[in-house]
Formats: sequence, structure tokens, C-alpha cells
Amino acid sequence: MRIAFLFVGVVLSTASFATSITISNHSFEAQTLGSGSFFYSPTQITDWSSTATGGADRGVWNTGAPGKDGNNIAFAYANNAFAQQLTATVQADTVYTFQYLMGRSGGATRGTAELWAGGTLLNGVVTGGTLLAGQTLQINQSSMSELSLTYTSPTSGAVVGQLLTIRFAGSTIPGENYVSFDNARLSAEAVPEPATLTVLALGALAAARRRRK
Repeated sequence: MRIAFLFVGVVLSTASFATSITISNHSFEAQTLGSGSFFYSPTQITDWSSTATGGADRGVWNTGAPGKDGNNIAFAYANNAFAQQLTATVQADTVYTFQYLMGRSGGATRGTAELWAGGTLLNGVVTGGTLLAGQTLQINQSSMSELSLTYTSPTSGAVVGQLLTIRFAGSTIPGENYVSFDNARLSAEAVPEPATLTVLALGALAAARRRRK
């Protein structure tokens, strides 16, 4: 029995673990703001590329919104957006998990989060890149809610080796209100090889049989 459990432990020690990918100003704290004050467009948000149409349609807000991370949250109205191209590239056979907080400051509204590979980032828009994963969700409560999306990269292909970009955008539905984002996080975890999964399964089976005996 000891041998079986030792075998499973050794195999598990070779399994991959998720690693965090650096996002600069991930919680929008770079702007030092007094309680309740705003940082408006058209000035760019620190470390983020953003659109700035129609006046104060995106920026940073020091707010008491429940569930936020730190002092500030970022906000966008209509089709305004902000994005950041990272130094990390798409690795083969890897699961990427993009986590973030989203809320609203008016009535029910929608917000979009996206993960891109390659392309050129300018004014919050990715040109010539590949959208790897994205989701648009409606949010009804004013508190910041934890959300996430995932993408699993292929063994090979055009996206492998391309720079990763994360992007947030406001609602495109007329009449909907401001949407807020905070605490952007991205992690990567290598997909276990089939042979490793087989060994893990066999080891667990052997341990279970010995335990029954």
C-alpha cells in the first residue's frame, strides 16, 4: 500500500500547476483619487489603451462599491473600451483562465471581457488579432461580481507564440448604463499529456485496489 501511494504522489508531483501572468495596474489603483472622485477620458488609463469618445465615457472611479478590490474601479459607457497587450505569449496546450470583477452603476447593463492573441492594440481596439475567448453578460446588481472565462490553446497553429491581450468593453445596447470592471487576473496551466493522465489513473486504481484488500 505504501508503494502504491508513494507512486501516485510522485506522479502528482510532476503534474502542472497554474501560473499567474502579469497584468500592469490590474486593479486600476495607479490613479490616486479621493473618495468618490473620478479620473475621466480622454486621458489614457495608466498601462491601458482605451477609447475615449463622447466625453467622460470611460475612466477610473474611487467608489465604495461592494466587492471591489482596492480603492478604484474602471468604468465604461456605450462602446467605450480599455485593453492591455501583455508580455506573455500564447503557449501550446495551455488552459488560460481570465478572471475579473464586473458591476454597474445604473440600471441593468451589459459588459464584455475578451482574450486576444496577436494583432495591434490602439485606442482600446485590437486590429489583426485573433479573438480567443469572449463573453458578454448582463449584470443587474450594483456590487462587483466575480466572473471568468477560459481558453485552451492548440498544440500548434497561428495563435501559438502570439502576444496575449485582455480587453473590457461597455454595452452596445442603447439606453444601457455604465459598466464597471476591476481586479483583472490571468493564469496559465499546461494541459497534462495523455500519457501522464493514464499513469495517474492507473496509480489511483492500484491504490484503490490495495486499500480494498
